Amino acid sequence: MDSMLGKWIGLIGTFLFLNNGFAASATPIICDQEYALCTSARCIPTPGNPTNAICDCVVEKGKSAGYKTCKERKPVPDRYKVTSLVSTFSFEQFAFKRSMNCPERLPWTNCVDMPCTVDPQNSERALCICKIERTQAFFTFGGDCNTNTCATGFWSGSTQANSIILRNALMQEMRSKPKELPKACSAK
Repeated sequence: MDSMLGKWIGLIGTFLFLNNGFAASATPIICDQEYALCTSARCIPTPGNPTNAICDCVVEKGKSAGYKTCKERKPVPDRYKVTSLVSTFSFEQFAFKRSMNCPERLPWTNCVDMPCTVDPQNSERALCICKIERTQAFFTFGGDCNTNTCATGFWSGSTQANSIILRNALMQEMRSKPKELPKACSAK
């Protein structure tokens, strides 16, 4: 009986780890380099793969938080000068975007530490492959406060818990809070 209970606890723990994408003990790493920022990205499901989405993100340079090492997140140009990089979290959109809360069981994408390719025609944009989530409530800087798009938008978002972890790590590194905290969408 005890071994069966132990197996169930192990399975539940594994599910929670995989579902959240990161171990609860994972420590964010701050890097100062070019990165993709997907906090307000619009995404579409990847054809033929219902677990991933393609997200249209912006390219930024500066300090950002993620769970991969700085070496793993370093931008890498290929022989055709097309650059691959990783999407992470930063405060770049806090001053001019509003956060929108969406309920659980709706599709959204987790773009933290996901692979991206800089658009060769526009170096300020990147396309990223992000994981589609459905089980947890989330918030996003996308959607322009239209909560109807929570169900149809496939917005890049974050759980409250993961956002707090990344935000706190970045604030500690910068030794300050962002100049502007994001304003929440007003309740309807």
